[in-house]
Amino acid sequence: MLLMKFTALVTLAAVALTFVFSGKVGMMRRRYGVEAPAITGHIEFEKANRIHYNTIEQLVLFIPLLWLGSSVIGDVPAAGLGVVWLVGRLIYASGYQRGADKRGPGMIITMLASFGLFLAVVWGIIGELIA
Repeated sequence: MLLMKFTALVTLAAVALTFVFSGKVGMMRRRYGVEAPAITGHIEFEKANRIHYNTIEQLVLFIPLLWLGSSVIGDVPAAGLGVVWLVGRLIYASGYQRGADKRGPGMIITMLASFGLFLAVVWGIIGELIA
């Protein structure tokens, strides 16, 4: 039996979103003739590539914090912060596609969700240590 059902669903959604962003990079490679292993070329390819890479970079922080957070604040609250993270990634991607200067709001939302999970984990660990 899976105890952290909502956390697991958010994890799967984050992985699925990363797959979608990866597919977009592949589509942009073909559309604009950017042959691997090149990581520069047409600006639309470069934006899609940065969205994907930045999401991977954020996953390294997010996934462990999400699961640690679920053990400290519970499945539903951690998953709720995870949904905020996902929304932030979507806003980030949408903004970045319009222009790199429009990626800020999504990045801020993403970082706030991750930082919220971080604080919850630190609070939980310190609470256990002093109890």
